[in-house]
Amino acid sequence: MSLANTPDVVIILTDEERAIPPYESEQVKQWRRNTLTGREWFDDNGVSFDRHYTGSLACVPSRPTLFTGQYPDVHGVTQTDGLAKLAGDSRMRWLKPGEVPTLGHWFRAAGYDTHYDGKWHISHEDLMDPLTGKAVATNTKEGEILPAAVRAYVDADQLDKFGFSGWVGPEPHGADHANCGLVRDPLIAERVVAWLENRYQRRRAGDLDALRPFLLVASFVNPHDIVLFPAWVRSSPLSESPMDPPHIPEAPTAAEDLQSKPAAQIAYREAYYSAYGPPAAVERIYRSNAQQYRDLYYRLHAEGDGPIDRVRKAVTENGSENAVLVRSSDHGELLGAHGGLHQKWFNLYDEGTRVPFTIVRTGAEATSAARISHTPTSHVDLIPTLLAAAGINQAKISAELALSFTEVHPLPGRDLTPLLSSGTDSASTDSASTDSASTGSAPSHAVYLMTRDNVLEGDSSASGFARRFGIEESARGPLAISVPAYVGANFEGIVTTVTEQECSGGVGQIWKLVRSFDDPTTWTTPGVRQLSASGPGGPTYRTDPLADQWELYNLDADPIEALNRWGDADIALLREHLCARLDEERARCVPERNNPWMYAERHPNSGPEMKKPPLPARLIRSAIHKIGMHPDDPTPFTGDLKGLRALVVCTNHATLDIGKATGVYSSEMTAPYYAFLDAGMRVDLASPLGGIIPVDPQSLVPV
Repeated sequence: MSLANTPDVVIILTDEERAIPPYESEQVKQWRRNTLTGREWFDDNGVSFDRHYTGSLACVPSRPTLFTGQYPDVHGVTQTDGLAKLAGDSRMRWLKPGEVPTLGHWFRAAGYDTHYDGKWHISHEDLMDPLTGKAVATNTKEGEILPAAVRAYVDADQLDKFGFSGWVGPEPHGADHANCGLVRDPLIAERVVAWLENRYQRRRAGDLDALRPFLLVASFVNPHDIVLFPAWVRSSPLSESPMDPPHIPEAPTAAEDLQSKPAAQIAYREAYYSAYGPPAAVERIYRSNAQQYRDLYYRLHAEGDGPIDRVRKAVTENGSENAVLVRSSDHGELLGAHGGLHQKWFNLYDEGTRVPFTIVRTGAEATSAARISHTPTSHVDLIPTLLAAAGINQAKISAELALSFTEVHPLPGRDLTPLLSSGTDSASTDSASTDSASTGSAPSHAVYLMTRDNVLEGDSSASGFARRFGIEESARGPLAISVPAYVGANFEGIVTTVTEQECSGGVGQIWKLVRSFDDPTTWTTPGVRQLSASGPGGPTYRTDPLADQWELYNLDADPIEALNRWGDADIALLREHLCARLDEERARCVPERNNPWMYAERHPNSGPEMKKPPLPARLIRSAIHKIGMHPDDPTPFTGDLKGLRALVVCTNHATLDIGKATGVYSSEMTAPYYAFLDAGMRVDLASPLGGIIPVDPQSLVPV
């Protein structure tokens, strides 16, 4: 393609910024207009998509969905680190090089320079200090830059394999104050502006390399610092400011009892607090400081607005003559809505999935302020839209990328540039939807959503509080994370307009259908068992899949998603129609991978999943050992078998005379169990009848 008059492309991304909810007060909207002037520039000069959805949740799955244009079951990234999972968790699934190309690869192949700075969180690319075992820091908690460390990241070029250059780590993620958005966002903006100024200066000097068009991503953190609220509530780094918002009212669904909603939502709400520390104490922090919590979330918007505006001004004021700028967020935030839910997991509510998305064109085809209010769009639309806006031949580049990448599939998103040109919902776009078998007519475009992010299940069961005090492997009771009990962790849905011509009852309004389901392929031990509950009594597993649960909302009549209409008999035809559309969209949007990526088994890092035996049991074991029933081995094996696994198959089935039926005699497990365990192996006990036996042979008490 000719690069003459080709636009520069700039993406400005925030983290955890939801779209303006329908219940936001006029006072708060006025505060936005007066205070968030960086964001207001985009609204005043571009086309805003009011029904824009993330494609997936949460942080880690949503970002590769945006930057690859594919859904998690294709790009493979389904889990988020930071709570139960650390970066090296056995069930973390980071984006793999050489599989699914990113936006950077598409634009590099078309002749663009591609630059990325800020939060990445798609693969784990921190440089590690061999002396400390920690990530190499590039700034202090006071915001002082460490130049040698910055240079180390630039030289390492960690994102080159993902189609970008220029990234400076470490990932602005976690509890370290040096990595919070308040500290890192201004530093990200400073580097990006310096890069732009250097680029424009070289262009004015006639540097041929600098004259090439560029793709730039400036990825900011805030308002993501809201995740630090439990730690900040007593020692906030912020002081009163003219940027403070008016008091933010609670959501109208804050007191919802969730009885008509999938069980996963209540289970997640009750388990969430355990990720931070003692659940009762953490819950009190949220409940007794609810006003401060909501106000902080909005104040963090203001803290991040200046960095956004700095980058935008560097591009549009004596910078790029021809540019396409995009402002969006990776996902939203529930902020206590729907019965007191926080963050964005175990649901697909609009507060978590609907985000700001505005596109501005400068130059000869400059956009003006417009709003697309009734057309659902998605993060997977980004790549097709930007390719079209830059004049890049999608089919040609796709064929080139297929020579180097193993998972090049048709992009499920659509080109939104016709909507940019018209500024109205009525403009036609290239929809890949199939024809409706029930009507024979082309159905309205649907946006597909999915997530499998089981964020509270990981190799570690230690809460943030326990990790802080170095008791990760021995965390128990109130210091351990509880998984959402007896629920599935998979969610999918569609958002679409349904006309009366398509289906009676649709009435031309926007509907959201959500399926909550269990999937054995993603279980703790895939295809075998799922960790169903954890607590003082130890882990509990199940081996049978749970039944699906459903939600159905009319987003025009019920924009706050309070009324689940799944059980309404008067819309049975509509329910059937939407279920068929969900099946169609899943088939279209989620093709089979060329190389299946199976889920790994969980490997707890805190030793065997069982309680310490009580003193009487330990004394009995010692006595049995002394009388020779389990004598010392004269030629013991002394090798290190850590990391290996042993399976003891128990062939003698009966019932103990204490507790309840276990299916085996504990005594027959003892010798091999302890032999393998003492060698450092992980030991499972199984029955030839099938399945893992939930018995603790040390205590002789069924788990």
